[in-house]
Amino acid sequence: MAILFGKNNNMSKTIVKLNKLKNPESFIQVNTIKGFKYVDKAGEIVNTYHKNNSAPQFQMGLSGLVIEQPKERIDELKITSQVIWARFSKIDSLDMISNLFSKEAESILKILEVEKISRVGWRNYFVHEFLNKGKQEEYLKKFTVIKGTKPSTIRLEVKTSKDFNANLMIQPVIKVIKNDAEKATGILFDIDIFQNGEIEPRNISKLLKEFRQYLADENGFLSVVNNTFE
Repeated sequence: MAILFGKNNNMSKTIVKLNKLKNPESFIQVNTIKGFKYVDKAGEIVNTYHKNNSAPQFQMGLSGLVIEQPKERIDELKITSQVIWARFSKIDSLDMISNLFSKEAESILKILEVEKISRVGWRNYFVHEFLNKGKQEEYLKKFTVIKGTKPSTIRLEVKTSKDFNANLMIQPVIKVIKNDAEKATGILFDIDIFQNGEIEPRNISKLLKEFRQYLADENGFLSVVNNTFE
C-alpha cells in the first residue's frame, strides 16, 4: 500500500501525544433510521451547498448523492437513505473535523426529518514512520504465528471500557518521497471507533468528542499502539 505520510518524523518508541502520528485521512459516518426521504429531499440538500449561486460538483441517483468538496476542509460528502458519510484529508485537528461533521450532519438530518440514527462511526488512518525497512520488518515479526510467514494485515477488536468499541487494522505502508525513486516505510494504524443503538441526532457531537478523547488518551488508543511495540 502506498501512502503519503508528510515530512519525516523520527518518533520515540512510546507515543504520548496523538499528534506524533501522521493523520492523512479521516472518515465519519452515521447510519440513519427511516432516512428514505432522501429520495424526495436530495435536491434540497444540494441547494444548501450552492456557492455564489453555483451548484457544487455532485452526482445524484437512487443509490445516493455524492458532493465533491461541499465545504472547505470536506473532501467528499455522501448521503443515501441509510448513511451520511464524509471524508477529510486536510486535517488540522480531530476537533475541527468533529465540529464540522456534526454541524453538517445535523443540518442534513433535519432536511431528511430523521429522528433516530443506529450507528455513529469515526475511522482514522494514523501512520508511524520507521527509519528503514528493516525496522518495519522487525515490527511485523511480532505478529508472526507461522514460521516463514509475514503478516500483511493484522485485524484486532479493541475493547475500550466505554459504551463504544473499535476495530483496528495494522498494515505496512510505503511513503513515496520523489517519484518512485525514493521510498520510506511505516505502519498504518487504521482505527474505526463506533457505537451502535438508537441514538439521538443531537448526541452526534457528544459521541464524537468521546471518540476523540479516547484516541488521544494515553490509556486508550495510544496505549494499544504502544503495546504493539513491546
